[in-house]
Amino acid sequence: MSIRFNFIVWLAFIIFSCNKPRDTNATDEICGAYTREYSFKVINQETGVEIGMRTIRDTIFIRQIGNEFQVSNKKWRLNNYDKDGWRNMEHDDDRPKATYLSAYVFTNKSLAAENHPTLYIDTSPQMVYWTIESKYRKIEN
Repeated sequence: MSIRFNFIVWLAFIIFSCNKPRDTNATDEICGAYTREYSFKVINQETGVEIGMRTIRDTIFIRQIGNEFQVSNKKWRLNNYDKDGWRNMEHDDDRPKATYLSAYVFTNKSLAAENHPTLYIDTSPQMVYWTIESKYRKIEN
């Protein structure tokens, strides 16, 4: 009886110790939309005169597909000096980054893919960033 009990305890210990710990909070919390918005003055290249202000809304969408994450980026612009409204920047010089699949890296909390920029994740304030200067805040539902 004692041998059987010890065997069951050791078997349970082996099974639970061999399981790889998974950071469920990080992988479950990172899915969603993240955005940042910034504005700057637009200057006429020929005259040097200020035309007006341009606002850029830059959004990152993250969704889980199996064990990987799809990262897509969309950008829109709004000029205060025209009546065009929000315009997609898909064909502009400052176009959004291409959509790609990435793997979650537990050691540095990032989404990494070959030939694509690494997207770093900060789950406490719910932010992501490619560079420290460009932080995107999660959009709440």
